[in-house]
Amino acid sequence: MKHYPYLTMKSLGATIVTLLLIGLSYSAIAQKITTLSPYIERQSQNYVEMTKVELTETYTIISFIYKNPERGGRNSELDRVFPGIFRESSTQWIQIDPRSRLYKPGDAAKKFRFVKAEGIPVSPDSLIVKPGQEVRFKVYFRRLDPGIEVFDFFEGQNNGRQQFWNYYGVHIRNPKNTPKPEPKKEIPPVVAEKPTTPPAQEPPKTTPLPTPTLVTVRGTVIDAKTKKPVAAKINYLVPSEENGLDSLQLSASSGKFKINLEGGNKYSYTASANGYFPASGAFDLTQAKGGQEVTNEILLSPVAVGESVTLSNIYFDTGKYELLSASSAELDRLVQFMRDNARMEIRVEGHTDNLGDFDQNVALSQNRANAVKKYLVGKGIDSARIEAKGFGPTRPVSKGTSESERRRNRRVEFVVVKM
Repeated sequence: MKHYPYLTMKSLGATIVTLLLIGLSYSAIAQKITTLSPYIERQSQNYVEMTKVELTETYTIISFIYKNPERGGRNSELDRVFPGIFRESSTQWIQIDPRSRLYKPGDAAKKFRFVKAEGIPVSPDSLIVKPGQEVRFKVYFRRLDPGIEVFDFFEGQNNGRQQFWNYYGVHIRNPKNTPKPEPKKEIPPVVAEKPTTPPAQEPPKTTPLPTPTLVTVRGTVIDAKTKKPVAAKINYLVPSEENGLDSLQLSASSGKFKINLEGGNKYSYTASANGYFPASGAFDLTQAKGGQEVTNEILLSPVAVGESVTLSNIYFDTGKYELLSASSAELDRLVQFMRDNARMEIRVEGHTDNLGDFDQNVALSQNRANAVKKYLVGKGIDSARIEAKGFGPTRPVSKGTSESERRRNRRVEFVVVKM
C-alpha cells in the first residue's frame, strides 16, 4: 500500500473529485462496445490497418494506422498499381472521403453515413506524410444497428489517380439489445355491471403499409463441371447518390447467397473463388417489383492444366479483330488472375463459325487471339507466358445452324498450359 504522509483536507477533496471523475469515465467506457483488431475478410489496400471499432450510443468509431514505409522500402500494393513511382519518392498525401459509408453485407439499402474524422483531413483537404511517418486517425459514422456484427467499409472505387480504402467483411461485437421485462400490472377485481347498449363507434383508422421496394435475390454459385456448390465471394455494384456506384461484397460460404436490392435496376457482379476463373454477369431486376424473389445461378469454371475457359465478354466488330472497349473488364480480370497465379502459362485460342471462307476465318481467329495477347502484354504480363492460336471453324461447341448457336462458336478461350 502506498503511503501519503501529507494528505491535507484540500488534497483530500481533490482526490475525491479525481476519483469521481475516474468513476464517471469508467461509466462512459462501460457504455461502449469495443472490438480490438477486428477480423477482416478482405481489404483493398494493405498499408492502412484498422485497429479498433468502438460502438457508442451515437457513433461507430473506427481507428486506423496509416504507415508510410521508409524511403527505399517497397509498398507492394502501390508499386503494383503505379509501377516505379513510389520507389523514387514515397512522400504521400492522405485524406478521407466524406462520401464514405458503412454497409450491412447483402443489404444495399442498409447503410450508415460518415459523420466526422479526427487526425486526418476530410477531402478535398489532405495531409502530407513523409517516408517513415505513421498517422493514427479515427473516422466516425452513424451507429450500426444492434445485431449487425459484420459490415463493409466503402470509401470509393479506384480510378487510377487515387486509391480508396475499402474493407469487406469486418467482424465486430454488436449484440442485439435485450428488452427489459415490463413490470407486472395488478389486475383489478371484476365487478359485474348492468348491460348497457354501447354507443355507435367509427371503425378504427388503419395506416396503409409502405409499398416494399426491395427485391430478394437468391442463388447458388456452382462448379461448371461438377454442378456442385462452390464457396465464393460476390462483388456487386449498386447505385449511390454520393459516388455514382458502390462496389459491395457478399460471402457465399456454402455456395448459396441472398442479397436485398432495389427493384427496377440492373446490378453487375463478379463471382470469384480459389481455383476458379472469376465469372461476371448482372442481376437484372428492371422488371422486378418490391417484395418479389428472383433466383440466379452463377457458374464458375475450374482452372487446372488442360482446362479451357471461355472469355464471355470479349467483343469485336463483325469480320474485324480490333478489341472493342467493352472487352476491357473481362480482360482485366484475366490480367489480375495471371498476376495472382504468377507461374501460370496459357494459350489464347480464337474460334469462328463456319460461314464464309475457311482460310479467312482461320486468319481472323488468329488475329483475334493475337489482339488478346497484345492486351495482356500491354498490362505487364510476360509475353513468354502467353501463346496465341487461331482455329477458325474447326472446333465448334455447337453444330446447329441458328444464329444463337453460331454465336456460341464465335468465341475466345484460354487454356491453362502450366500452373
